[in-house]
Amino acid sequence: MSGRRRPVLRDRRGVATIEFALLTTFFFAVMLLALDFGAYFVQRSQIGSAVSAASLSAFGARTSIPFTDLPGYVQRAARMPGLQVSVRCNGSMRCANSARSCACLTRTGSFIGATCGAGCGSGSTAGATAGYYLQITATTPYRAMVLPNGVLNGTPITQSITVRVE
Repeated sequence: MSGRRRPVLRDRRGVATIEFALLTTFFFAVMLLALDFGAYFVQRSQIGSAVSAASLSAFGARTSIPFTDLPGYVQRAARMPGLQVSVRCNGSMRCANSARSCACLTRTGSFIGATCGAGCGSGSTAGATAGYYLQITATTPYRAMVLPNGVLNGTPITQSITVRVE
C-alpha cells in the first residue's frame, strides 16, 4: 500500500492551479479592502470640501450669513442628503447677524466671551483680538461599499472648520 501512496505524493500536477486559486482569493480580498479604504477617504474628502465651501460662502457674506441655509448647502455640496451638519457661533447654537457677541478662540478650540476687538490675553494666540467665530461641523457614519462588515463600517467621518467672520 505504501507503494501506491508514494506516486500520489510526488505527483505535482495541479499544484499551480491550487496555488493560483489561493493567491487569487487573497488578492481579491486585499483589493476589496483597499477599495473600501479608498471610498472612505473619498467620502471624507467630499465632506471636507463641502464644509470648506460653506465656510468660504459664509465669510463672503459675513454681514448677513444665512445660518439656517448652511446645513443644506453642505449636504448638497457633499452630495449626501443624510449628512448631519451643525452650525455654531462662538461655541453656541445661537447665531446672529446683528448684535453679535464676540469671543476669543483658545488654543484648545474652546471660546471665552470677550469685548469685540479687545485683546484675548493668555490661553489664546499671542496678539489675538476677540471676534465672532462660525464653526461648521459635518458628521456621517461610513457605510462600507464592498465589505458589509468591513474594518471601517460605522466609523464616523467628521469634518469641522472654524472661521472668524468679524
